[in-house]
Amino acid sequence: MQTREQRLVVGLSSNVLASHGAALRPDGIGTYTRELEHALTSEGALVRRVGAPVRNGVRLARPAGAALYFPLPLPLLIAAASLRMSAPMSGAIRRGIDVYHATDYMVPRLARTPVVATLYDAIPLAHPQWANPRLRRTKNWLLREGARSADLVIAISHAAADDVVEHYRIPRERIRVVPLGVNGRWFESPQPAAIEAALARHRLRRGYVLHVGTLQPRKNVDALVSAYERLPESLRRERQLVLVGKYGWAAQALRKRLAALKANEQIVWLDYVARDDLHALYHAAGMFAFPSLCEGFGLPVLEALACGLPVVASDLPALREVAGAFATWVEPGNVDALAEAIETLHVADAGASARGLRRAHARGFSWQRCARMTLTVYRELMH
Repeated sequence: MQTREQRLVVGLSSNVLASHGAALRPDGIGTYTRELEHALTSEGALVRRVGAPVRNGVRLARPAGAALYFPLPLPLLIAAASLRMSAPMSGAIRRGIDVYHATDYMVPRLARTPVVATLYDAIPLAHPQWANPRLRRTKNWLLREGARSADLVIAISHAAADDVVEHYRIPRERIRVVPLGVNGRWFESPQPAAIEAALARHRLRRGYVLHVGTLQPRKNVDALVSAYERLPESLRRERQLVLVGKYGWAAQALRKRLAALKANEQIVWLDYVARDDLHALYHAAGMFAFPSLCEGFGLPVLEALACGLPVVASDLPALREVAGAFATWVEPGNVDALAEAIETLHVADAGASARGLRRAHARGFSWQRCARMTLTVYRELMH
């Protein structure tokens, strides 16, 4: 039995948990950080949240739940890292943890403390047109320089690792691939009453085409709406298109389009929904569509497979790593091919056997596996 003194003490960046988790609206980074924290703890590590100031009105305040604290805002910590300067309080941080893990792209330089950084993709650098233009050049420079200060980098797929090498200019030998996981709850069907209540609450009919993801250009939701509109009227009467995702950057035109389509109730945009409702909505869907133009992993695809759903997705290297043979692949941006694939899945009924195979495939990805692989990365730096 490990004693507390023998346990590896991990400092985990906590600002994303303070800003997203506290509001119960975690994005992909928030989900990863929260799930990794729980899984690392269950694997025997002692996790201590490390934070930098967050804005509270006009003041900067200590983030909730942070056991250790940087006195500077994260952008200044990145600037210090880019200048090869140690972050303030790095001595106190060193005494409190064995290794620091930056999960939010904000990578401080710490004197004599190993630093691991998770990089999810290189989209801001590879496709700047899909990122917010405000201070884009400065933010990209800080992002690249901060990431390069990490001792080891975790990429969430082999495809993401390739992009990290090319765009962050990080040597391959400093990158470790650790896939994300899926929470076990996705494999469990909600109670029928919970599903019916969620459907009634959102005025949905079972068997719809589901998409989950933030409304932003690279998610290509506009193409999904266009593909759906090209489907036969009889199919659209039978299957609604349900879009779940908060309003993101540069989606004004799509938002207006969805508002104009609201009246017919065939295309439904739900913005953000609570986790329990989302769980029910996955299990009441008939298929899942993910037409993204660029991904580092594709966690919603994995969640859909865990629920046993047929999936149609853009043929991207990262998504291939996640779904393999258990998705119907279409050329990214090809609206006609997307419509055809949806219609094919509508007609084909592969039955319980295929559903079980999809779920079995998804079980190969777990947060416990992610945590164990991450612990291996930490220990590599401890020797």
